Amino acid sequence: MKKLTLTLFAISAFTFFSCEVEPAGEDTLKSVGLTAEDCSVSVLPELPSVVNACTTAKGPDANGTYFDLTVNDSNLAGNYGAWCADVDLGLDANECFEALVFSSYDVLPEGAFENPDNFDLVNWILNQNFVGKPSPSGGVYTFGDVQWAIWELIDNQNCIACSFLGSDWSTVKGQEIVDEAIANGEGYMPGAGESLGIVLLPRNRRQPVIITIPLECEPEPVCETAFARTDDGSNCFIGNGFNRWGWSIGPLAEGTEETYEIYAGAGQCDISKGTLVGTVDVSYVGGNVTVTYNIDEAFTVSETHTYAGNAMFPVDKKGKPTVAPGQFSIQTNLSGEIYIIAHADVCGQF
Repeated sequence: MKKLTLTLFAISAFTFFSCEVEPAGEDTLKSVGLTAEDCSVSVLPELPSVVNACTTAKGPDANGTYFDLTVNDSNLAGNYGAWCADVDLGLDANECFEALVFSSYDVLPEGAFENPDNFDLVNWILNQNFVGKPSPSGGVYTFGDVQWAIWELIDNQNCIACSFLGSDWSTVKGQEIVDEAIANGEGYMPGAGESLGIVLLPRNRRQPVIITIPLECEPEPVCETAFARTDDGSNCFIGNGFNRWGWSIGPLAEGTEETYEIYAGAGQCDISKGTLVGTVDVSYVGGNVTVTYNIDEAFTVSETHTYAGNAMFPVDKKGKPTVAPGQFSIQTNLSGEIYIIAHADVCGQF
């Protein structure tokens, strides 16, 4: 569960604490979304910070890329075709290493690559399946042509001996790929069904490599309003002078420490229409109110609003009762029985 903690004090000050990196009140979606008609993909997916990997073949011995490579752990575990990302450093076949992991669209370590801004062009190349396609200059493109083009774009110099590019590559075909990338790949971002370049940066100063992972179509997240409720669903806004749904919790006596469920999209206060998205822990001790939002990790939270006061509902500037979350605050000098309203805006798949 993601735990978002909001502490409200009777002196009308409040402090927000979160065990997440993102603060509440801001968009906590972690990645850059690229929207298709009915789905989105991310070029900044959740990745392990470090993996252990081994090359198993190199150059002409590899299966259509510069390396055959195996990642041995994490959710990236598996076999990959890999490309060399730095001609200046070495990496042999049958060599194992521990590597930092980055999306090629992430901010890469300073100085790791001479031309990191060209990774959009490299991603464009990786999604064109050049190997085996006919070249205008004759013959077909080989893995060596593709590797030379990658070096040409992200390094400050290309290979000299080019020992591992095979016998049927040429700078002419490599330059054709570079020219195509410059003409068509500026600002490119792969979409659903395409591949994303992932950079493995060895910790031992060996040659960084690029592997690819597929970008799967993900439904667009839906955002819903959510409120905490008591087990019996009492104090629904509807029936207490309001048209919108939601609940006020209380009355709560001094010393109360309870947990309540949070439902999203429960129109008319009917939880059969809604989704249980987490819980809130409420503590009312010594005049202080602490409300801890425990939101299921399947959802993200963009905003929370909490009311605490002696009346069932807060009042607006005109002194009229309101259930608008933007009007929620803490009553000063809390004592005696109180009421709580816990609101969150949550996004996910409902």
